[in-house]
Amino acid sequence: MIVNKNHRQDLLKIAKKLQGFAHSCPTDENGEPTETYLEYLSLMYNPEIAKIIQHLELFPKMMNIVKFSKKVGIDKKILIEKLEEVAKGGLLVKLGRQYSLPVPHMMIDNPFIFEKTYKSENAKKLAELATKIFEEEGYYKKFQTTQEGTPRMRILTVSEEIEPGHEIVPVEEVYSIIEQNTDFALLPCPCRNRADIMGGRKCKDKYPLHTCLILGTYAVAALDIPDSVVKSITKEEAKKVAKKASELGLVHSTDNMAKECEIICACCECCCEILTGLTKFDNPRAIGKANYISHVDKTLCDRCGTCKERCKFNAIIINDIAEINIDKCMGCGLCAVTCPNKAITMKRFEREEIPLEWEIVEKL
Repeated sequence: MIVNKNHRQDLLKIAKKLQGFAHSCPTDENGEPTETYLEYLSLMYNPEIAKIIQHLELFPKMMNIVKFSKKVGIDKKILIEKLEEVAKGGLLVKLGRQYSLPVPHMMIDNPFIFEKTYKSENAKKLAELATKIFEEEGYYKKFQTTQEGTPRMRILTVSEEIEPGHEIVPVEEVYSIIEQNTDFALLPCPCRNRADIMGGRKCKDKYPLHTCLILGTYAVAALDIPDSVVKSITKEEAKKVAKKASELGLVHSTDNMAKECEIICACCECCCEILTGLTKFDNPRAIGKANYISHVDKTLCDRCGTCKERCKFNAIIINDIAEINIDKCMGCGLCAVTCPNKAITMKRFEREEIPLEWEIVEKL
């Protein structure tokens, strides 16, 4: 809770930094961070911590402990001790003796990734406030899509089911992104975990929690936090996790940029803070489509309906054969993964331009 005016002012300074980053933070009609969001931040940062960490930059810009100590006027050893518990909860990015503030999407996700936070006494209140911010205050649109209409995340096509003989563009499919990295962390899905905490997860008996892959520097940062639910895995293990998730019916997605992707999500239709823009809310640009589309071989299709049952986007109808609605098909490939007759392959279909990187500053 917000303790006093000084605490609120420090939280506001943190929120203002987040507001200047891509995907910003929840704001009111005057363009100011909402009171709900400040209350949300207050459950993560008490007055003492908020006063200290407001001086940090947003990840990946890091501040070493020497500079940080001088900036806040606190002895290095004492400062490290003060920040230790916050870092263990995933509420501060720590790499060795360097620190930074989490970026906006990490502020939403991290409290529901690391056990120290999601098993804390504030966990349910955090989940309730996050849901209010997202749904009632409409932050989902800003979180999912930039003001220019660019989705934050994009669909990945399941790689084994790409049409044979077609070149696979590395940034557009699961295994190639995995191949580009050497560090991997497996962690619980924050979206399904948040729904679990609130007691309303519809897919609890259908999908597991541990399906999200963090890559590269982000994996190193996550693994620097001593938390039993975040596990270091190998490249081959990462591929197996991704394959299993697709077989279960989870949609793969990653950052909508052509380099240094930080995450491969395995998304469900009911909890995911991205997919629900399509399945629950009114945001047609909640996520970018893959540049592949499902193709049905009419000589192999026996109209069993497996593909229709697995499609999250209502893109398949069954007539004489399974028919694909190209406007609704997102190119995830889930229909192809478990087709019993292997009647579905993924064909190249150019429709999305992948940005080189996210915008660093929102146009406010």
